[in-house]
Amino acid sequence: MKLNRNYITPFISLVFLVVGFSGLLMLFHLFDGYTEVVHECLGTFFVICAIFHVILNWQALKIHFKKGVFLPAMLGVLTISIAFVVLETMRPPVDMIIINRIIKAPIDDAFKALEVDYAEVSERLKINGIFIERAKTIEDVWVNNNADPEKVIDLITNH
Repeated sequence: MKLNRNYITPFISLVFLVVGFSGLLMLFHLFDGYTEVVHECLGTFFVICAIFHVILNWQALKIHFKKGVFLPAMLGVLTISIAFVVLETMRPPVDMIIINRIIKAPIDDAFKALEVDYAEVSERLKINGIFIERAKTIEDVWVNNNADPEKVIDLITNH
């Protein structure tokens, strides 16, 4: 199949609008939880469309490379991106702080905070080959069982 601008351009344009709009909704915490899924999934599709866009427009892009405009743009975007990452590590979001404290808290206290029953969780985990008998924290559960942390959390919270 030959790449065709008639398909790529509308897709990349519309996906750009949805990813941009969902990013703004996330920034202002509107429809939290719903916009994240749209943003992440369509963001992945946007990257695929962008690759096709670059392939289709490679000859024109080479002209911009020769003019030297890509290097300063790349350095600017890289600098801003690194600054965001550094700032995020210096002042992590509240939800990450809470989650980290829950997974490192004594397991009985963590289960109380999550409003789950120890016996029910233990049984649900055991059915999935995960055991909590020696665990002092939720983090210990996945470390001791060499299990996926997300799977353990999902089983504990019954999602």
